[in-house]
Amino acid sequence: MKLPESLAAALTAADEAYLIALCNKGTYNRAKKDLAALASPPQAECTPDGVQVQLGQVTCLIRAPLGDSRCSCPSSAVCRHRISVILWLQSQLEGPGYGQAPDREAPPPQEAEPDFPSLRAYPPEKLVRQLGARRHAADLVRWQSGQGAKITTGGSVVTVELPWAAASVRLLEPLEHSTCSCHSKSFCVHKAEALFFWQLEQGLVPAALQEAAPAAGSGWDPEQARGVCQGVRQALAAQMATGLSRLPPSVCDTTERLAALCHTGRLPRLERALRRLQEEYAAYFRRSATYRDISLLARFGQAWRLAQAIEAAPEDRILQLAGTFRDEYRPAGPMQLYLLGLRQVTGRNNSGYEGTVYYFWDTEGRCFYTYSDLRPAFYEKPRRRSPLQLWGMPCTLDQAWNCVLRLHGARVNGEGGLSGTSSCHADLGQRVLPGEILPPEALCTDFEQLLQKHSAAGLPERERLAVVRPAQCIPQPYDRVQQLFQMRLLDAAGRDLWVTVRYDQTEQPVIDALERLEAGLRKDPARMPVFFGTVYRDKDLLRLYPIEYFGPDGWQAAPPEEECP
Repeated sequence: MKLPESLAAALTAADEAYLIALCNKGTYNRAKKDLAALASPPQAECTPDGVQVQLGQVTCLIRAPLGDSRCSCPSSAVCRHRISVILWLQSQLEGPGYGQAPDREAPPPQEAEPDFPSLRAYPPEKLVRQLGARRHAADLVRWQSGQGAKITTGGSVVTVELPWAAASVRLLEPLEHSTCSCHSKSFCVHKAEALFFWQLEQGLVPAALQEAAPAAGSGWDPEQARGVCQGVRQALAAQMATGLSRLPPSVCDTTERLAALCHTGRLPRLERALRRLQEEYAAYFRRSATYRDISLLARFGQAWRLAQAIEAAPEDRILQLAGTFRDEYRPAGPMQLYLLGLRQVTGRNNSGYEGTVYYFWDTEGRCFYTYSDLRPAFYEKPRRRSPLQLWGMPCTLDQAWNCVLRLHGARVNGEGGLSGTSSCHADLGQRVLPGEILPPEALCTDFEQLLQKHSAAGLPERERLAVVRPAQCIPQPYDRVQQLFQMRLLDAAGRDLWVTVRYDQTEQPVIDALERLEAGLRKDPARMPVFFGTVYRDKDLLRLYPIEYFGPDGWQAAPPEEECP
């Protein structure tokens, strides 16, 4: 029987892996058994479309490509009848005998590897549009961190494993016959991801598409962002010109609407700044005892400066100033983190949330990350909270203080916040003193560097974190008028940094710890501590809010004493 050339070529190229990818291994094995059990050979007839074969009670039309073959049985997928007929036709190509499936588990060594022309011809630009900006950016992070898809090429099949999606894709020639473990008949997002990773591996993706889309997501428009910032500045200027005493209570609603405009314009940092300003206005009109003019002016100035900076910035800088929404977590690959400190947050800090913020040092990236365990503080009665356990650790996060954590499958947002996703797993290491983890260059001893790099207006908290070792600590009397605990730190050049904590019921443990430190320094001024905290400017002073402090014994182990000869 003379087969059409295109069909003969397709039958010759179809090895066992290809046929299994068209259906599944169970269907393939059943087809082999059915073919071996045939009492009489099938009846075949060549047609313009291919070869029509009568196999028992069913009729199959086999044509190229093989995935386009048809069967009279009700199955919509590639059934065992079609596989049996394909195996029989392959046997006809190899010799006069039939009824036995050829052994095609491995192609002859002299055969060239398939080139997959349809996989190469698929436009990468179209793939990126199908993936979307967020998934595209996440895939690029996985690829660059070495945590991308697992790609295996076996004969005429490219198998791509996507562990984060629990999906397995088999890319076939032609592309429309590729299969996915999600059983989608269409070109699903898993197939698009698999093809994108394969094209990355083959070097087919242009350099322009190997850069992540804007962090603000699809639909972001820099001109729209500038227009929103201009409107915010004009509204704030009008409020300032009116004066606080003449502002109506409706200014709270006006500021809330400005925050909503920033949300629409994909400006999350400015949105949060305006919401904090709105809370200050609300406290003023409620005649709240916690309201302070200086706090309102600080919130007002932060929102104004940020809007002005975004409006005047070039497009690439706008993306950095805009920030990211808190729910935009992206894969970061494996990370080795060290839990350096933690801070209690109360609902009285104008955020409306309370809980604990954990601060981690990335030993490989040499930067800080945070995890925020915060909940709304709007309940009438305080609720007892259970200890926080994350990432499959055998202990609570508080108990992992000063321990090294090896995270697998970590996800972070644009502000350095870690996700508590259950897909992340942490291996808990031993407790280590921080001085043995942080490199010497991470320890700031020159306060001028703090002023230049960590205290600029509008910087997010992550960029204002610093580990400081002073040359001298000078205790200060407690300020009973402003309810301030202060300690003056000096570097070797005499530049000062003020450790400052404002008294509050929740800050009492912090002040007690600092008072014990102060008493110890009065007895032994040479035992200089190391401070970890947040740097900020207050008028003409550089200040530090302490998150943790470490004495000489708590920072680094003392070197062993030399034995006398």
